[in-house]
Amino acid sequence: MNYILHNISHSDFFETLAKIAHSAMQLKDEEDLAAEDFKKQTDELILAAQDHIGNHICPNTVDILDLLSTHYTHEYDFDYAFYEFDKEPKIRKEIQRLGKFHHSLKELIGYLQVIDTLIDKDNRPKIESVLEKNDFVLSKLHTLFSGGFYSILLILKFNNIAYRSGEPREIAEDLSRRGYVAIENQYGESSLVKISIKGASYIERKAKQTKNRKSGADLDKKLNSVIEHLNRIGLGQEIIFDEIGELKELQHTLSKKNWSQLLKGKLIDLALDKIISTETATFIYEYLTNGNLKLLKFP
Repeated sequence: MNYILHNISHSDFFETLAKIAHSAMQLKDEEDLAAEDFKKQTDELILAAQDHIGNHICPNTVDILDLLSTHYTHEYDFDYAFYEFDKEPKIRKEIQRLGKFHHSLKELIGYLQVIDTLIDKDNRPKIESVLEKNDFVLSKLHTLFSGGFYSILLILKFNNIAYRSGEPREIAEDLSRRGYVAIENQYGESSLVKISIKGASYIERKAKQTKNRKSGADLDKKLNSVIEHLNRIGLGQEIIFDEIGELKELQHTLSKKNWSQLLKGKLIDLALDKIISTETATFIYEYLTNGNLKLLKFP
């Protein structure tokens, strides 16, 4: 199932959820509310979150809304008590419920932020191999690099990525062995993890490599366009092709600055030798680098 947004922009959708979460946080600090008023306002916030998600995510939000904590618990949970021991039992119970809702809403917002199709409904990469799943999960955990634990199973499920029974836990253990994540529970089947500094560094290196490859592919296309342009204007000499061929090879070994300087030098030489005009040299440089080239007019 691919989740998509409808009748709302991505930014507006998350802005509204953030406002609901902020209102819940402010309500926790209310000093003088009676338990009935506290309950009423909490109910309104819960309903606002449920309606907002249900109205703008399709096709079916049952699994998503299941992550919201909306009920009372019989046993007092110290994790969400906010140290309100001086309160009456009835208001303590309401504070506890609100705290659990607020915590679950923030966690849910995190999961929603890493669903690719909510950002772009056509962004549905084919993730099949174990390596692809590992890198995909790590990239999403890097986005959620906030200190909390997140479920690999839910990250895969919400992004409509197929997995075998028990595979999310296996992925968690594999990433843990490599030092890329910490597992919340060392025993059992849970796939709750958080990314480590080592894991974050790995993903950042991968992202940089991907960006460089894309940049290189884009530059190759531009260099091919330059060749086509030169052919159209009758400047398809072998020397130009040789120079462009060398530039293609060196883009992978030189820094962007050094490559641009090399390009400038070659264009100046070609203009001095009157193989190309200064106008053509300027066009090629600015087209390939998005920078400005100031050349003297050659006699």
